[in-house]
Amino acid sequence: MTKRKVLIPLDGSDFGREILSQIRRLFTPDQFQLHLVHVADYPTGHVVAPAMEASTTYTDVPHFKSSRDAVLSHHPIYASQERDSMFSLLQDELRHDVRNLERDGYEVVQTVRFGEAGEEIVRYAKEAKVDLVAMTTHGRTGLGSLLFGSVAKQVTRTSPVPVMLLRPFNE
Repeated sequence: MTKRKVLIPLDGSDFGREILSQIRRLFTPDQFQLHLVHVADYPTGHVVAPAMEASTTYTDVPHFKSSRDAVLSHHPIYASQERDSMFSLLQDELRHDVRNLERDGYEVVQTVRFGEAGEEIVRYAKEAKVDLVAMTTHGRTGLGSLLFGSVAKQVTRTSPVPVMLLRPFNE
């Protein structure tokens, strides 16, 4: 028998993990495969450049705002390095949840992605051919929704599969 696939986007917060207790209650390990996905923003790296200060005299010596900036300019952190580091960190964060779910008998796939959260969740849902997306939502309305947006709202509007939303009471 083929197991049905449930995509569970997590952001590393306790609030986001609230969905896991409902998953355990509603979906049995023998019938469902769980896909835990963490989406993070693209890393940009950190390269310190000299300050472009106005000067009345020309000099080809770079002017840094501090000695710390001067030292850091010789040791830049490139986006690829930051991405690799962040990828490992986020994989480690997911492993705790994966181990607990596997201990309960679930088959679990874990993935880390970089990009805009709503878009990446929907993209993964299509690629992995999941049957359901299950996630938490703050349930903001009105001005709160306009100011902060909502990943859950975007996923609900664009997902090719049903979306189950949980709004925990203890937020």
